[in-house]
Amino acid sequence: MLAKDGRCKTFDVSGDGYGRGEGCGIVVLKRLSDALHDNDSILAVIKGTGVNQDGPGSGLTVPNGMAQKALLRKVLEETNLSPTDIGYMEVHGTGTAVGDPIEIQALTEVFGQDKKREQPLYIGSVKSNIGHLEAAAGVTSLIKSVLCLQHKQIPPNLHLHTLNPKIHLQSIPAVIPQKVIPWNTTRTERILGVSAFGFSGTNAHVIVSEWQDAPLASAPSTCMRPWHILALSAKDEKTLSQVIVKYKKHFVQISADQLEDICFTATAGR
Repeated sequence: MLAKDGRCKTFDVSGDGYGRGEGCGIVVLKRLSDALHDNDSILAVIKGTGVNQDGPGSGLTVPNGMAQKALLRKVLEETNLSPTDIGYMEVHGTGTAVGDPIEIQALTEVFGQDKKREQPLYIGSVKSNIGHLEAAAGVTSLIKSVLCLQHKQIPPNLHLHTLNPKIHLQSIPAVIPQKVIPWNTTRTERILGVSAFGFSGTNAHVIVSEWQDAPLASAPSTCMRPWHILALSAKDEKTLSQVIVKYKKHFVQISADQLEDICFTATAGR
């Protein structure tokens, strides 16, 4: 089940299991009406979700393609969307020789039936980038997908050199990006799907769309917060105290917008 080299070689013929990663993810979920009322910074909109179970199967390491297919169709139907509305699929994609072809076959049977697709369906898995975070794998896939919507780009799928011969993309048709791809669309909004399939046989799928009223990246921040979190660290208590004094002296000279930028950089830009 675990890859010998510790890498998730999703969709590749050399896929021999998954590589473990470490991490966690946190997202804030809120009703859209409440977020608008509170003037929150909205990153994306969840259009629909669904969960089902594999039931009887061939074993823990063998996914149930019929259950996956049923879940995808159910969520599409409940959100009144067609397969052609989905531009990107963040798949479970662990990099196993058995699991990857089963998942792609389920996608083919759902998305390959609609011949009206004007653009290929892009497919990827964040596990090829950071490994399988197991309990945090689903939320990590969701976070990556929201970033795809925000930046209107789809990142490359790593460790794919020779496609597994059991995987057939032309029937959808689908593309697995090998480099960063601008996500251009002729539709009114970008919509994607995210799948996460548990080891116990529980399958989850969520459909997410971009937030149409999101401000341009170059626009000044309009997210007014009553407070900000400033992350500080140092090798010892004395040095930490000196860092605090320097920040206090600097903060009296800056604007509120600069304070927001400094706090962000102190947390994420180290």
